[in-house]
Amino acid sequence: ARKELLETRNLIASTDAELWAVGLLRAAEAWEDAGDSGAAVEIAMSATELAPNLPATWFLLAKLLMKADLPGIGRWMDALTRGVGAEFRDPRYLRPLVADFAAVLLISLIITAAAVLLVLAIRRFRYFLYDFHFVFPRAAARWQTGAIAVLLLSLPLVFRMGVAPTLLGLFAALTMYLTSRERAVMAVLIGALGFIPLVAAAVVERTAFAETPAEDLYRIERGGPGVEPLVQKYEKLIAEDKAGFPERFVVGHYHVNRGHVAQAITQLKGALVLRPDDVPAKLALAKAFFLDGDLENSLSLYEELRKSAPTAVGLYDLSRVYARRVQVYGEAKLTELDKSNEAMSAARQLDASLPAIAADEPTPKEIIGNSYLKTLPLTEKDLLSLADGEVAARRVRSQLSQQLVGDVPSAVAPFFPLLVALALVALGFLAVPLGAAKVCNRCGRPVSRRGDPDLAAGSAMCSQCVNVFAKKNAVAPSVKVRKQLEIARYESGKERFTTVLGVLWSGMGHVFAGQTVRGVVFGFFFVLAIVAALLRAGVVRAPFEGAPLGLRLLPALLLFVIVYPLSLVALRRKAA
Repeated sequence: ARKELLETRNLIASTDAELWAVGLLRAAEAWEDAGDSGAAVEIAMSATELAPNLPATWFLLAKLLMKADLPGIGRWMDALTRGVGAEFRDPRYLRPLVADFAAVLLISLIITAAAVLLVLAIRRFRYFLYDFHFVFPRAAARWQTGAIAVLLLSLPLVFRMGVAPTLLGLFAALTMYLTSRERAVMAVLIGALGFIPLVAAAVVERTAFAETPAEDLYRIERGGPGVEPLVQKYEKLIAEDKAGFPERFVVGHYHVNRGHVAQAITQLKGALVLRPDDVPAKLALAKAFFLDGDLENSLSLYEELRKSAPTAVGLYDLSRVYARRVQVYGEAKLTELDKSNEAMSAARQLDASLPAIAADEPTPKEIIGNSYLKTLPLTEKDLLSLADGEVAARRVRSQLSQQLVGDVPSAVAPFFPLLVALALVALGFLAVPLGAAKVCNRCGRPVSRRGDPDLAAGSAMCSQCVNVFAKKNAVAPSVKVRKQLEIARYESGKERFTTVLGVLWSGMGHVFAGQTVRGVVFGFFFVLAIVAALLRAGVVRAPFEGAPLGLRLLPALLLFVIVYPLSLVALRRKAA
């Protein structure tokens, strides 16, 4: 029965009889569950013959071969490689793969921006609260002013104003307490959020394929079972004059391969009216004429193609037509044997994979058109031109813009986070003129003349450290010892927290320790690995099964294995 299915597939010129192949895959899995690995492998191999371009067939065969003969790495690795190659050739799998990868990148960027700002807030937020307290009357307690500050900063989150406004609010609170490099890094990360909707929309538009006319025509071109309703759908559109060249050509090509000569000639002539010089359409029409017994028109078209746009397939078919004319007309056309040999030689020079058939080889009495002549499919450019994702792209951009940037006019939205972030970077340079608190370089406490008017201008230490370390005999020895212990605890706690952050989240220890750029790089790739693992099933639909789980997780695992140890080693060197 499997042999007959394969013969039928070849008879109708189907490149991939996918429904039959998937049925065999289910049968192979059933035999494997029943404990007969040999039968399972044999059936899976039949599935690869029925649908050699379907990734699922090769992936299942690789899995079965691995279970049956793990040391035979050559066989199952070959099947696995073919499956990966099929995924990258098939736009139904490749485009979702690209969209999934872009989604992982964009989500990782959003998470990284939020994580880096949160770590900087852990390090510097108390200095903002210290200065914010002086905005209120002296009677206000610090817990009260701190609660008000947290409440104000949470307003963008409470009112769902978007990710960027929430981060910008926190960045505004921290900007005067960050270094120039930290402010620049945060401006880039937050500014990038505004462009994510644009990038996502472009990705959607350029990777759209599922549920578009392109997917329908792609399935019809493959010619497998179950495409008849699609053919009828596009025949109706053609009859209503709502279809263009690609639809007319694909429907005509389908009818040629199925032997529906009259329908094929009608559709292909209509396609050539729209595009008179299209090579695949002329090849298909020449084949239709041949099948209809019109050898003159068939030969005329093949000769025209030989002169205007020679292809290996066209020359091969020309050779076969000459051979057929000799068989039909006998000695009257015997001289065309030389033309047949010449055309076949030229065809094989262009494509050595074509079968070497001598012109004087006996032509079969019953000619099966799909084995005797060849055609070319719709060009990839024409196919992808019908993968229209414009509507989906607009919807994605609108939704992401609302979630990331908030209720901002669409013309301004991409630039809004970057412009505000740059303004906040400039605000950070006013820290000294405005008298913002600094970090005591000994104990880490806030240094501000607002809190301590007696402190000298430009002092890098708080008043306690000045009395302990800068003035002689200003405090008792016991006070000095307590202060030194406090500083030791502060430094030890900072180192421990840096290590914990680095262990929990690669790169965040570097950010907390002041190595912002390196921390962002490590953090981004760490998040990338985690998000890729969590979204291993993808976010865009692909037909049938894609790559097996282990293969989908492999890139994320490799990235994690590389990034995580490197970040820990770099953090240890920093601590040393």
